[in-house]
Amino acid sequence: MAYLIGVDEAGYGPNLGPLVIGGTLWRIEEPGDDLASLDLYQRLAKAIANKPGPKHLAIADSKVIYAKRKDLSLLEEAVLATCDVSKHALPIWHGRCEVDIEDERVGQHAPWYAGWDRPFPVHTTDEIVAGRRDAFATACEEEAVSLADVQCMFLTAQRFNARLANCDNKSTVLSQATMGLVLRLLQSIPTGESHVIRIVCDKHGGRDYYLGLLQHFFPDAWWQPLEESKAVSRYTAGLNSHQVTIEFRSKGEGFLPTALASIYAKFHREVAMLAFNRYWGTHVPGIAETAGYPVDAKRFAVETESAREKLQIPWEMFWRLK
Repeated sequence: MAYLIGVDEAGYGPNLGPLVIGGTLWRIEEPGDDLASLDLYQRLAKAIANKPGPKHLAIADSKVIYAKRKDLSLLEEAVLATCDVSKHALPIWHGRCEVDIEDERVGQHAPWYAGWDRPFPVHTTDEIVAGRRDAFATACEEEAVSLADVQCMFLTAQRFNARLANCDNKSTVLSQATMGLVLRLLQSIPTGESHVIRIVCDKHGGRDYYLGLLQHFFPDAWWQPLEESKAVSRYTAGLNSHQVTIEFRSKGEGFLPTALASIYAKFHREVAMLAFNRYWGTHVPGIAETAGYPVDAKRFAVETESAREKLQIPWEMFWRLK
């Protein structure tokens, strides 16, 4: 038995909308002798490909997947075909994705999400999702592979800015939130047995050195650097009874668990922006929608200024400061 974890983010660059970090946990019944060489794209090739096509579920870098159609359809197919519908609710702030402070209602620090309850799917169809889901389930069963857990960290602008105030570094906010998510995924792995675990994260803000970060989040572990380069930074340690390797890679989405994490994060981010634009469209009729990236975000801030003053929405709730 072995486990694979992939983690990636969406929304690191924009000033508007949330930063969302996705994580997926996979259980492998027969991993073979070398976990580093295990390729889920090969194992699940009957159902999954890294490019969109009529016969396969597309799982790859979410930016590439989204750019193919400029709508939610391909992201929806991947999320709705792989998520556990008995455990998860949509939209994300209704239970699909936990907010940063779990005892807060997300609408208290992001009112644009309150009352947004559009049914899913938005752009694909139930028939396509059902076909993708059946093919995915069959391939996983044949290969003794299972998607054991999916979790996401959802940082509204206000929660992002609160974290930023404590460290004054955008990359550190991402790193700390990512490792918090990794910890939660590791807690989903059953205790009492020894397992080999491989974790792959996308690199954070171009950083190459993560030893201090790992020691902070895993103070009882002795982490050994295996490689620290522009391409990949890898570390290994014993955690409880498990042997764990964690990698921070450029283009980490080449690893299927990280690619699917990227898709979950991007899907959640885009759904959040649907709600954000709907809210401001009701208060500023005729305003053009925004994706939240810096240049257009400034335009959007100017055009919503009067409405924000009337609604008494503080700048820190609306705008991510870095």
